[in-house]
Amino acid sequence: MNGKIGINQRMNKSNGRRQVKISSLGGFAQVNRNMYCYEYGNDIVLVDCGIGFPTEEMLGVDLLIPDISYLKDKQQNIRGMVLTHGHEDHIGGLPYILPKLPNFPVYGARLTNALAKEKLKEYNINRKLIEIDGDSEIRLGEFTLRFARVSHSIPDTMHIMLETPVGTVYHGADYKFDFTPVDGIQPQLSAIAAEGDRGIKLLLSDCLGSERRGATPSEITLNKMFDRELADCKGKFVVTTMSSSISRLQQAIDASIRHGRKVVLSGRSLEKNVRVAMELGYLNIDKEHIVDLKRSQRMKDHHLTYLVEGSQGQEGSALYRIAVGDHHHISVKPGDKVLFSTDYIPGSELAIHQAIDNLYQRGVDVVYREVADGLHVSGHGGQEDMKLLINLTDPEYFYPIGGQYKHIEHYKKIVEKMGYAGDTVMIPGGRQVVMDEQGVRLGDMVSVRNVMVDGLGVGDVGNVVLRDRQMLAEDGIVVAIIQIDSETKQLVDEPDIISRGLVYTKSGDGLMPEAKKTLYKALDKQKSLKDWHLIKKIATNQLQRFFMKKLERQPMILPVVMEV
Repeated sequence: MNGKIGINQRMNKSNGRRQVKISSLGGFAQVNRNMYCYEYGNDIVLVDCGIGFPTEEMLGVDLLIPDISYLKDKQQNIRGMVLTHGHEDHIGGLPYILPKLPNFPVYGARLTNALAKEKLKEYNINRKLIEIDGDSEIRLGEFTLRFARVSHSIPDTMHIMLETPVGTVYHGADYKFDFTPVDGIQPQLSAIAAEGDRGIKLLLSDCLGSERRGATPSEITLNKMFDRELADCKGKFVVTTMSSSISRLQQAIDASIRHGRKVVLSGRSLEKNVRVAMELGYLNIDKEHIVDLKRSQRMKDHHLTYLVEGSQGQEGSALYRIAVGDHHHISVKPGDKVLFSTDYIPGSELAIHQAIDNLYQRGVDVVYREVADGLHVSGHGGQEDMKLLINLTDPEYFYPIGGQYKHIEHYKKIVEKMGYAGDTVMIPGGRQVVMDEQGVRLGDMVSVRNVMVDGLGVGDVGNVVLRDRQMLAEDGIVVAIIQIDSETKQLVDEPDIISRGLVYTKSGDGLMPEAKKTLYKALDKQKSLKDWHLIKKIATNQLQRFFMKKLERQPMILPVVMEV
């Protein structure tokens, strides 16, 4: 182990320009929305371009994407982008981000590129995708990139070594070490060890599994689970998992075939991923074992397994529509079984449990993590996986990524127990991580905001809009229509007041006339009503006070002033 570690150099100023600056454009302590910017002089390399998922208070928001404001004046310096693997939180932002940036090359492994290409095709975006593998080496400006294949819940997951004039950075996004993988392809430990022998100055490591003791079990351990759950299923067998978890889909398919069942797919993303994986040979299944939704309706329930997307309970997904009885081709009833073979994305727990409740109301046997063990194997390494990567790379400094603050703190404890000094673990909290010949430290703040995708709008929903939506959802809206005489600048009559989502009409019959009189008196006191801004301010203040006093509610007030 490197004995010189332990000097805290975090806030020292850099001498000269020989430094690598690393910025997280998806925000610090985020599980998803992965996107990192590596900068040396006039050269920039981007790693990943993922999406995030909105929290419950982000009403109407579909997705979150990285904030590329930092790149605004540096776009001409971008030499390329590298994708570590094909999960949505690493490639889902491509259709929104790439059109805003210059036409640089994008690199990824075979399956990763295929999934990215399908995603770009949906948005009519044509971008060159260059294939790399564990033996590739590419030069992007002053960066030399090498790769190592690792295990994850999707094939073709890569770690990246970025060699620079001031040291080498190991970018270890989502990983675990699975020595009995479903596809039989082993992680490239020898390549990782060789990089460690060359010298790693800074290790960026996935830390999402840092709370779990031991190593993450192999995906192959789920084979027995699928057989067990299929054995006592008398009707339809419905499995939901992440649509890009190709290995998990393979296991569900293999188990279903062993039990004499045909496989039915439901969900656009899942169907697309299965098609791409089959075409490239990453998913092995004869087409005779797959039947379409219409044909499945003519078959006996106990001969069918349904693979459906919507494992996080997303509204409108195949699973959601099954749970509420709104799917055109799949209905469930007593005797059927629904299996959740997935982890819960933070923030999705309520939606998942609501889907489970809806399924129970239909008499379905539901199997999920709170009632059964061994339904899911994480794609993220546990503490022993992290120790193995640290031993193989023997870095001087650490930067935990891909986890929340609790995961980062547990990762720091792992590092300290292995004999490294605690101040070698970078916890940026929104700052850049800067690497130079002297060491690694924290640099300048990089402002990263929530960039929200709402329908066709990208970035046009902010905190003010969310606040308004929250107010509308909770207390409704009141529109006050105020008519002013164009000559006298006085009120023509009492204002008209219309409400929606505030009170039920019958219960509020006497309320609106009283609100009209209150507003009329306040406006009638004014000598002249020339200033429309003043009129709206008076109307808003009066009605807010009125409804708070009468109902203890705060509806959104929209004054409309008209001259007649």
